[in-house]
Amino acid sequence: MKEIDNRVRITKIFIRNALFQLLKEKPLQAITVRELCQSAGINRGTFYTHYRDIYDLMNQIEEEMTQEFHTKMMPLLSGTTHVDLIDMITEIFSLIQNNAELCLITLSPHGDKTFLYRLVAIGKEACMKAYLRMNPACDQKVMDYFYTFISTGCIAILEQWLKEGMQVPVEELAAIVKGFIAGGAPIAPNK
Repeated sequence: MKEIDNRVRITKIFIRNALFQLLKEKPLQAITVRELCQSAGINRGTFYTHYRDIYDLMNQIEEEMTQEFHTKMMPLLSGTTHVDLIDMITEIFSLIQNNAELCLITLSPHGDKTFLYRLVAIGKEACMKAYLRMNPACDQKVMDYFYTFISTGCIAILEQWLKEGMQVPVEELAAIVKGFIAGGAPIAPNK
């Protein structure tokens, strides 16, 4: 049974990698099951054993990451009294790093922006709930603008980081982002 599970897992990895390679060249709607199977080195029957179509495959990939992202946001959603911002940002950036190909494709011209917006909405819900719990008198509209500002900046930083090959360690990037959120851009000391 374990050997079959391993074969299924490896087959799905081949299929996903082939999809990611094709998505670098063209949008999802232009990819056929036939060319995906050729690229993955599998037959169509194997593909249809696991997925209904290309959209089902992409949906399953995105859903897995969405669930992981939601799990990372649970401390904020659940009302945990103290959440270490560095730890949370580090966990989220680690998730991005572990799903780098999907994230790069999502941010590319052929990417699924609705997937990106879904992740942003999960983050927004978690952050807004946590912030409003800590500061019940704050203006929700201002908070909405603040989250939009921060999330857009984080997306741009993550995109740059991914394109540069993730050379900055996750923990260091998380500390940089926390610094931006908490106090703005660092000022170089006068020489």
